Amino acid sequence: MPANGRERTLIAVERAVPLFEQVASKTRLLDALNWPREVEEKFFEDEGKELPVVDYEVDRDRANTHIRELESFAMTLDVADPVQRWLVEVARSYADANRMILDVGTQRFHTISVDVYGGPRSPFDADTSNLDLAVHLERRLSGEDLPTPPPKKKRRRDDAEEVLDAKRFAEAIDAMASQVGIPIDVVVDDRLSAKVVAGTERMRVRSGATFKRSEVLGLFVHEVETHALSAQNGAAQPQLPFLRSGGPRTTRTQEGLAVFAEFHARALSADRMRRIVRRVRLVSMAEEGGDFLELYRWLLDQGSPERDAYFDAQRICRGGLVQGGAPFTKDASYLAGFCEVYNFLQVAVRGGAREALHLLACGRIALDDLAVLHELRELSVLAPPKLLPRWMKEWESLLPYFAFTSFLTEIDLAQVQERHKRILEASHVDQEPT
Repeated sequence: MPANGRERTLIAVERAVPLFEQVASKTRLLDALNWPREVEEKFFEDEGKELPVVDYEVDRDRANTHIRELESFAMTLDVADPVQRWLVEVARSYADANRMILDVGTQRFHTISVDVYGGPRSPFDADTSNLDLAVHLERRLSGEDLPTPPPKKKRRRDDAEEVLDAKRFAEAIDAMASQVGIPIDVVVDDRLSAKVVAGTERMRVRSGATFKRSEVLGLFVHEVETHALSAQNGAAQPQLPFLRSGGPRTTRTQEGLAVFAEFHARALSADRMRRIVRRVRLVSMAEEGGDFLELYRWLLDQGSPERDAYFDAQRICRGGLVQGGAPFTKDASYLAGFCEVYNFLQVAVRGGAREALHLLACGRIALDDLAVLHELRELSVLAPPKLLPRWMKEWESLLPYFAFTSFLTEIDLAQVQERHKRILEASHVDQEPT
C-alpha cells in the first residue's frame, strides 16, 4: 500500500474507534428485546392460554442519534479502500441494530431482521435455503432419508441422567473457565428471563433452572469458550477495541463458530441439534402467520417441556409480533453459519493457513472480514488474539480430523446399510421425544 494510502487508512481507523466504541457500548440489541420475567410468570398463571403482552422500553433519541452519527461517518469514507469499506460495513451494522431497536413490536422489525440475519428462505448456497438445510438435517436425524427407513421400535430407557440445579451448573462452568484461563464471573440471577446469558466478562444463570450434566460442556464451549472469549479478545485490542462487538453482521459467523465448538468437543447431541433445527422451522411458521401460542403448542407436541417450549417460542417472537407474521430471524442463521465455518476450516486447515484461524479469534468478526483483518495485522493495527479456544490450539490434530471427515462424505452409506441390514433392523430404537 502506498504511504499516502496507508496514512489515510490509519486516520480512518483512528476516527472510527471512539464512535464505534460509544455506539457499541450503548447499543445492546438483545437486551432491548428481552422479555421481563413477569411476562413469563403471567403466561403460566394463565395456563398458557393467552398471548404474552410485552412492553419494550426504547431510548429513541439515543438510537436516532447513533444512526445519524454512523451514517455521517460512513459518508466520509473511501469505499475503494478495503479497510475503509469494512468500516462502512461495521458502521451500517451498528446502525441496523439501532434501527431494529426503534422498530421493536412492528412489521418493519422483521424486515430489517431478514436483511441483517437472513431468514428461513434466505439462500444458504446457490440452490438451498436455510429452511432446506434444516429439513435435510431433520430427515438425517430421524433416518427418514435412508433407502429403507428403519423399523420403529420403542426405545429402552437407560438410567436417568444427572440433573444440576443453577448453583451447581454455575460452579461447573466456573471451574471449566478457570481451568482453561478464561476470566469470567458466573452468577445466579433471580430475575433472568432466559436460562443462560453470557456477556464479555459475566455469565448469568437463571435461578431455578436445571441442566442435564451433558449440557455443561456444550454450553461452556458455546457461551464462554466462543462468545465470551471472542468478546474479551476484541476488547483487548489496543487499537480496535470495538471488536468486542461486531454488530449483527457478525452473528452468522459467531454462532457458526459456537456450534462448531460444540461439534468438535463432541457436545453437540442429537437433542441439541434437533432444537437448533426446530428453531429454523419456528421462524418459518411465524413468518407464515403463526402466533406465539401456535409455536408454543407445536413445541409441546414435539415433546418439549413447558418452560423450554416457552423459551424457544420467546426467542422467535421477541422484538417482533407475538400475533405472528413478524418474527426475529436470528435463529435461522445458526445452521448456515455452522456449515460455512466448517467448510472454511476444512480448506484453511488443509491449506496450512494457521494465521487465518487465529484471525477468527481476534474479536467478534465475520468470515468475510478475514482478508481485511490480515491487512490490518500487516499494518500493525490488529494484535494477535489474547486467548485461543482449545480446538484452535490443537493444530496438529485438526488436519487429520478434517482430512478424514472430508473422505467420509464420499462413502455410499446405502451400500453400508444393505450390507449390515439384519443387525441394524434388529438393533434399531427410536429417539426419545425432546
